[in-house]
Amino acid sequence: MRTNKWKLLKTITVCAAVAILAVWFGIYYFSVKEFHLDGHTYRAAEDTGSFIRYVSDAGPPVVVRMDGTDRVVTIDGEDYRITEEEQPYGIEYQVRYPDGKTYSVSGQHGLMAFDENGELVVGGGIVIEGERIPFGDENLRFHPSALVTAAYSQYHQTRGYPALYALSFVLFLFGWAAFRYESVQRAMFWLSLKWIWVEDPEPNFFYFFMCKVGGIAAMVVAVMLFLQSLSRNFAVMGFL
Repeated sequence: MRTNKWKLLKTITVCAAVAILAVWFGIYYFSVKEFHLDGHTYRAAEDTGSFIRYVSDAGPPVVVRMDGTDRVVTIDGEDYRITEEEQPYGIEYQVRYPDGKTYSVSGQHGLMAFDENGELVVGGGIVIEGERIPFGDENLRFHPSALVTAAYSQYHQTRGYPALYALSFVLFLFGWAAFRYESVQRAMFWLSLKWIWVEDPEPNFFYFFMCKVGGIAAMVVAVMLFLQSLSRNFAVMGFL
């Protein structure tokens, strides 16, 4: 009896420690905000209040500084000035490029960019094997909407998927319990209500075996969900 109590206490302690570690990691990891620019993922490295410096693994640093009510985004020594304006239909941003061209970015239905003639700007580019491939109407290295996203933190995204992370943790615990503990397997049998249509209901060997198989499958899916939850840049599950 004392041995069983000790095993139960040890199990509860380990589960509590794992839960605390998972919560701490989730708070630490998903509190980081990021944005994407020119095929790179940026996160804040320095914030003095008057300016913020963002860095990525391979792209040039991006510095955002306050200049009155404007924000100036500096990349590779070039300044992109952004002016925020209140319009009857919502917020609009004027993005002025180093060559003097100005684009309007509407924040009403997502960040949509328009040129000086009011035409939609689709220009941009993607990075494939280290080479940038431009596409769209104009050969813009930095799309106006991407510059607005960089300049205003409210458009930055949480790193990864917190809800998916929580789901993966719960699913892994369920899978482990279904694989490891007969009491859980029996509880699942009674909760399934299969016993209603069976005389002298009792789970058989095949049922316990399938519970273990299902538990392993749940843990495998949980690991895949966990990996997917860590980043928005790749799709482990194939649908995100």
